[in-house]
Amino acid sequence: MKKVREEAVKMFMVLMFTLLPLYYSDNYYNILNDKRDIYWLFSRILFVVIAVSLCISLMLVIKNHQFSKNMRTQLQKISALDVVMLLFGILAIVSTVYSADIGNSISGENAWDVGTQMIVCSVIVYFIISRCYSGKGDLWVYLYFGTAAVLAIGIIDRLGYDFLIMHDEIPLQYNIFISTIGNVNFWAGYLSIIIPFFMLASLFTKNWFARFFIYLLLLAAYFSLFITLTNTTYIGIGIAALFVVWYSLCKVNRLKNLAINGILFAIAGGIAEVLWKHPCTPRAIDTDSVSKLLLAHRLYLVPGIFGMVIILLFLLGTVFPEKIRTKIDTCVERVFSKVWIWLIIVGVIGVVFYVIYNYNLKLFNFRGSIWYFSFMGFCDGTLWQKLMGVGPALLDTVTQAQIAKADFYVEWNWLYCTAHNDLLEYLVTMGVFGAACRLLMYVLPFVMYTKGKERKPEKAAVLAALVGYLGQGLFTGPYILTYVLYTIFLGVLGAYYRMGKEKGAEA
Repeated sequence: MKKVREEAVKMFMVLMFTLLPLYYSDNYYNILNDKRDIYWLFSRILFVVIAVSLCISLMLVIKNHQFSKNMRTQLQKISALDVVMLLFGILAIVSTVYSADIGNSISGENAWDVGTQMIVCSVIVYFIISRCYSGKGDLWVYLYFGTAAVLAIGIIDRLGYDFLIMHDEIPLQYNIFISTIGNVNFWAGYLSIIIPFFMLASLFTKNWFARFFIYLLLLAAYFSLFITLTNTTYIGIGIAALFVVWYSLCKVNRLKNLAINGILFAIAGGIAEVLWKHPCTPRAIDTDSVSKLLLAHRLYLVPGIFGMVIILLFLLGTVFPEKIRTKIDTCVERVFSKVWIWLIIVGVIGVVFYVIYNYNLKLFNFRGSIWYFSFMGFCDGTLWQKLMGVGPALLDTVTQAQIAKADFYVEWNWLYCTAHNDLLEYLVTMGVFGAACRLLMYVLPFVMYTKGKERKPEKAAVLAALVGYLGQGLFTGPYILTYVLYTIFLGVLGAYYRMGKEKGAEA
């Protein structure tokens, strides 16, 4: 029965990596519901298969008088993240039961379909994956092909070749929607998870042919950054890149992969600059403020220059005796990795001070107003609402009340349905307890990564994806596709942690 569960989980993850991002039924009009329905369908099938399998396994265990032994084994596998995930699901249910609009809180209709049913369903999916994922690396091949298809459609679409006729009826919103993902903010969230994973995937890919195709995918992904009208992608991937750089500095040989990524980014920027300055496609490239800055001043060359310098240093290092090379490598690994952490800390402090001193309601494309009204709504809530929240997916009830109270003019009310900040979203909708659980869900993966020595490169790639989700979550809210991917990667990390504990117990 274990094999059945492993195959069921693998098939579910394959469908989430391929079918979920590509599926749509009525262009962009119903694309959120389409992805929700696909997730509901296959997650429920998964639940049935796992439930039946567990029931059969339980009967066999009882028949063989091994129930107590198996229970002790399963209890020993429980991690801190398991407890937090369970508490998060329970909090969502309790918060919904005492909310003012139970129906909307359950469905998530007003918050991109991420309501209580989505949260609870994802918690169950996490537990199934963390217990039943076999750890086989062939799964990532399906993620590769799913991502490649989405990227190809997105790039072709952005250059004006609308071969799927997705934009035919809404030409005025051409800049807002892309590929088979939907809103460009969702696209940003998707890439913020996927690109960091593949930035490190080549480190655990032994086949050079496969590595070549990973780098080819990254080249396309970096090119897409320059031609998509959203800055959030740079933020999500940029924050994940901080972890990628640190991980690379911890082992000198990993810097070669980092150098290649820098060179690929520069090449992608060069191609984008040519198309930007000399349009030769049906649709000229649209750039956001970050892309325009990078292209106008050719700042995209900076990562490429660093990459070339790193490659050159590796070549020069071959001249020195092995003993000297070992000392240099040790110095880089011990000193530069620590210096990088301190630079990150200083940078975070600097960003916080910048935001505080420059805060206004128009900050970050009116996210300043969304954050302000969300937080003021939290402060004005009852003690229960402060502790347990107003209910998942009900942020709009808080923000609309605050907007009316401040007599603030809003052109698009739907912008205030989510907080456009993951932690703030759950602070308001699930209270201090919910936000605390969410914060622990960010922190615990780092702790789990440090435990054990098995599958370190795979763990690092998965952690990079989770950091990318965290980064994009600073400026966007939870969305079906990104939430599902986040849950899957959390589950995979939980599975790696479980495998490490099992191996340690055997030893």
